[in-house]
Amino acid sequence: MNRSHFLKSSLFTIAGITLAPSFLIGGTGKSVMPGNWAWMDGSLQTRSDQWKKLFDKLLNGNVNGLLVNGSNELYEKIGPLGQQAGMQIHAWRWTMNRGDHMKDHPEWYSVNRLGQSVIDKPPYVNYYRWMCPSHPEVKDLLIKDYSGLSEITGIKGVHLDYVRYCDIFLPVALLPKYHLVQDFEMPEFDYCYCPLCRSLFKEKSGYDPMDKADPSTDLAWHHFRLDQLVNVVRGIADAIHQKGSIITGAVFPTPEMSRRMVRQDWARFNLDAYLPMLYHDFYLKPTDWIGECIAEARKEMGNGTPIYAGVMMNPQTFNPEVLAKTIRQVKEAGGQGISSFTAGGLGKEQLEVLKKYVSAL
Repeated sequence: MNRSHFLKSSLFTIAGITLAPSFLIGGTGKSVMPGNWAWMDGSLQTRSDQWKKLFDKLLNGNVNGLLVNGSNELYEKIGPLGQQAGMQIHAWRWTMNRGDHMKDHPEWYSVNRLGQSVIDKPPYVNYYRWMCPSHPEVKDLLIKDYSGLSEITGIKGVHLDYVRYCDIFLPVALLPKYHLVQDFEMPEFDYCYCPLCRSLFKEKSGYDPMDKADPSTDLAWHHFRLDQLVNVVRGIADAIHQKGSIITGAVFPTPEMSRRMVRQDWARFNLDAYLPMLYHDFYLKPTDWIGECIAEARKEMGNGTPIYAGVMMNPQTFNPEVLAKTIRQVKEAGGQGISSFTAGGLGKEQLEVLKKYVSAL
């Protein structure tokens, strides 16, 4: 699953919330970051008139960034339509979780601490086919793919998803579904122990991680794997920035949680904006937790990079009062706006609230 008119340059206030203009990315002067976003599955729309109607609906509610999951052919179709309407469309694509190279390049895929490849034993669900970030060929493949997306007319940026390792720890609300209690790093969910990862680490540290009684407790091994993924993401980001385009990512709730749960050190990714998936129900938290996560992320990240709160837009949960409160909390915590999962969950009442509140630097 995955603009309205530019904001006025002067500060102004609506319902007690200070609003500021959107800002230019990377000093290029070419692109303006949206005030709010929505993810959507591009296959849900087919005809051009359907897309135009959707753009008008979202733009009227101050959702001026649309993260669309789909094929290159889809992007070639809707890019010009979005450009004409003033909607900023970004190509939303999975990053490390890709199973389409298993037959030709099985060596690219992750191996857990038990020695099991995701090809033979995918963890949790059948579509979990994680590539290993240590392989330079994987990095090159991803750079080429995202670079190509950024060259499509009307596509203003690319959006990384599943930009991590496999879940070491699931969100607590999901554990009963898999009949699991995860109070330590279980070996079947601990990646990657492929030959290349182990040899590269041994070159650097002088020992094989499997020499340890419990490799999951070895901080050097933990940081090595964080670094491998950071290296891949920064390579993609550098390539996108060289093209004068924007790169964003859907990430886990806070940098600390991300490092612990999925070995995702997004505070070092060098993206233009971060959209942490703050699906509070997954963590058995109240909606106030959304703003708390933004505050925690902002404390580590500083004030420079935009952070948008990704919310599961259930109209029953996010009625107008709760949505307005959440937007206020996100703003007060240092966030720039929200991203709705998905665009289809934005009803008339939610769009009316968003129409009043735009949060930007």
